[in-house]
Parts: sequence; C-alpha cells; structure tokens
Amino acid sequence: MANTFYNFKLDLDPNAIDMIYDLLRMSTIQLITQIMFYMNNSSLSLFNETFIKTFIFINISIIFYYLVVRKIFSFVSDDYLNVSNKDYHSTPPIKSSVSSHPAPKAVASPSPVPSQHPPSPSPPINKTQTETNISNVTGSTSINNI
Repeated sequence: MANTFYNFKLDLDPNAIDMIYDLLRMSTIQLITQIMFYMNNSSLSLFNETFIKTFIFINISIIFYYLVVRKIFSFVSDDYLNVSNKDYHSTPPIKSSVSSHPAPKAVASPSPVPSQHPPSPSPPINKTQTETNISNVTGSTSINNI
C-alpha cells in the first residue's frame, strides 16, 4: 500500500471499500476500451451519448449489487478463505533463483516385493488368429495387404 501515489484513509465498511474498488475497476475498463475503440476507428466520437449512458448504468448496477443484492444473498462456508490450518505456500515469482520455501523432500517409494511364483509364459501366438485380428483392424482379408 505504501507504493501507491495516493492513499485515502476512509472510515467505511469493508463492503463499501470493495464497492469503490469495483466502481474504479469497471470505470477504468470502460474508459480504456472506449479510448481504444476511438483510436481504432476515428469516425466514432470519443464520449458519445451511448457510452455515457452505458457508463452510468453499469456503475449504478454495481452500486445496486452492493447495496441490495449482497444484503439479500450470503454464501458461507466453513472453509472459505480459511488457510490458517493448511499447509499453504504462495507461488514464487517467475525466474526466482532463490525459493522462499524449501522444496519438498522426495519420498522413496518402497521397493516392490518379488512374487513367490515366476510369471507364467504367454501362450504361443496362432498365425490365423493374428491374421484375423489384423484384418479386423485394417479391413483387409490378408496380412499381405498391409
């Protein structure tokens, strides 16, 4: 938070702070998108009536969501954002040469127990059975067609 240009200390409910962030987020998306459309097609006006109406209606919808919808519906889970009792590690930055968390140690798998009986030999392959199986796969009647 110390790296921002402007810090505003508001004594508001956390939901109101979330609403302000959502209003800023949606307004930024709309403004940048409108500017890019204008730069791409200069025959459009930059701030036309449709854009202004859409801008206002979407922001009113966000306010309605926070003041009405969020007061009507609430989704609760015992596990929601509860990471205090879990082994949670954040993702290290890309191209990080030093890991903040040690790599998990490899666990050696137990060696397989040798069987008491040697495997039985497979039965001999019947040539006519092989030709039939191959002809079923290839659609031919002879192995010579392959």
